[in-house]
Amino acid sequence: MDRRYSSNCFAVAQQFSPRSCALSRPISASSVRFAEATGQIPEPHQAATPPETGSKTSDRHEAPLGPARSVRSALRRAFPALSNPHYRLLWLGLIPSMLANQMGMVASGYTAFALTGSATVLGIVSSAASIPMLALSLVGGVVADRSPRRLLIVCSQSAMGLATAAVAVLAFLGWLDVWHLIALGLINGCAFSFNMPARQAYTADLVGSSLLRSAVSLNNAGMNFNRILGPALAGILLVLPGVGAAGTFTMMAVCFAAAVATLIRLPAGQPAGSGLADRPPALKQLVDGLGYIRSSASIRTLLFVALVTLLFGMPYQALMPLFADKVYGAGAQGLGVLNAAVGVGALLGSLAAASGSGSGEMLRRLQLMAGLGFGGSLIAFGLAPTFGFAVAGVTMVGFAWASFMALNATLIMSNTEPGYYGRVMSVYLLTFGFMPVSTIPAGWLADLIGGPPTIVICGVLVLIFLGTASFLPSYRLIQAEVRWAPPERVLAPVS
Repeated sequence: MDRRYSSNCFAVAQQFSPRSCALSRPISASSVRFAEATGQIPEPHQAATPPETGSKTSDRHEAPLGPARSVRSALRRAFPALSNPHYRLLWLGLIPSMLANQMGMVASGYTAFALTGSATVLGIVSSAASIPMLALSLVGGVVADRSPRRLLIVCSQSAMGLATAAVAVLAFLGWLDVWHLIALGLINGCAFSFNMPARQAYTADLVGSSLLRSAVSLNNAGMNFNRILGPALAGILLVLPGVGAAGTFTMMAVCFAAAVATLIRLPAGQPAGSGLADRPPALKQLVDGLGYIRSSASIRTLLFVALVTLLFGMPYQALMPLFADKVYGAGAQGLGVLNAAVGVGALLGSLAAASGSGSGEMLRRLQLMAGLGFGGSLIAFGLAPTFGFAVAGVTMVGFAWASFMALNATLIMSNTEPGYYGRVMSVYLLTFGFMPVSTIPAGWLADLIGGPPTIVICGVLVLIFLGTASFLPSYRLIQAEVRWAPPERVLAPVS
């Protein structure tokens, strides 16, 4: 009797897969919350149940997925961060705000020039956002490490949306003046200096270290997609009868409102570290953050690599009008094609970087390959004999640069403890403020020897620098040193 019973139990057990047996074990509440947040918990119909006899079991398990589920499954395999429902919601919420920001760069400049006809005023309006971004980025990093990060993102997006709505109302009433556009730029710059560190830190809070590469790269992909769509859409709306500046700014405000309406559904989260009562003063946190960066050879090296590569490589953007007009005789239309090619390449590069979740030494090697590809692509662009080859070369430039920056940001955050995310990423944001340091000398050199030789020199400098850096011990030892999972405070269900 016992032997027959044991034999029957063994036969039934053989019909269960190891996955089914694993799912039949008791699961703790914290494990369920983590699994729900990362999308790793099975659907209810996937739970372990005794299979039925006959062919129905086989039919049920082998039935093909519907088209919608197949597409979702393919996207999650290609871009692992999309398996996290909270990150999906964050990403979808950031897309319309990125679109509004890219539209605003064109709309503000176009409207300012239409009001005054002054190139000087155009330059002032276009650079208005840069001043507070440089001045407040470190403060924004401290606040991101002290405050609930979701709240900081929502408040900064709301500020940009309200300021844009005010400009839209002034445009409808015919009261819009240049100083309103300057004020809009200043407000947006202030808001972005708080938004960017909080957004990067909150992304890492949601996905943990294993999906960080995919999440950071998808954020960049969304930004690069809107760099293509935003200016084109704004250009159409601004000259469309009955729309103009008022309608364009209104659409931007609607985009910000859609972003806020999406983001408020996310869990609030809390800054890493101790409670409010035990938290040190803001100034001490700022000093501690700078000391933390100084004490980490990996973070110091990655920030330095990003800065020098940017200084040597990015002057090509400022010289694009020279290439379009003087080198290839393609005029404004050719300039638009070159800029669009950069955007397409950057979008593809971001998606390529997002399609994986590797970390450690492999990420460092991929980053080095992308950086060397950036230098080589600059040389190819500078040596392009025709406009068609130039378009191909600058597409490769955009691809390599976007991949390099996405992987670099991933490595920086992978080597940063969660309590320092905001402060470290605010210093990373500062590196982009140094672009004029090399753009001005590059322009002077282009006047002396021409644009193509200047870009070739830039590419060679990138190759020499990264080739040398790859042999430095501090660079060769870079890997994902800090490992973490999403904290339970951000694992509340999506409402």
